[in-house]
Amino acid sequence: MKTSIVALFALAFIVGCGGGPKTPREPVFPVHGTVKYNGEPVVGADVTFTSETSKRSAFGRTDEKGVYHLTTFSGNDGAVEGKQSVIIVKTLPATASTPAADIESAEYVPPGYETTPVAVEEPKMQIPAKYAAAETSGLLAVVNPDSDNENNFNLVD
Repeated sequence: MKTSIVALFALAFIVGCGGGPKTPREPVFPVHGTVKYNGEPVVGADVTFTSETSKRSAFGRTDEKGVYHLTTFSGNDGAVEGKQSVIIVKTLPATASTPAADIESAEYVPPGYETTPVAVEEPKMQIPAKYAAAETSGLLAVVNPDSDNENNFNLVD
């Protein structure tokens, strides 16, 4: 009986929790490029590549020169191989429609203590909204293991 219990614990230890080996993640390949709108670099745009075969996405944000680098698993590692649907989104931050009173003025009301709701304008797209959806963007890219994978996007109205 003791031998059976010891054997059972030994088997449980060998098998471990979770059942088996982890599935290796898909290989990714560095991807970079620039985003321009009407010839000018787009700063702070979110660029998303979605693989049409694995449904894995990679993300990046453009810098002050419109340059992006994609990330799938860890910083700037790239995207999975294959054909990619691409979306690019750049919104301007939402702003209050009425400016807040100076903190030193008698009219100042701390956030959360307003008697009337603060009206906030909807965020505005800085680039055409068609680029924000895979169905309408018309943007495609191909990621290859043996390529530089530079994908530049020149967006227009």
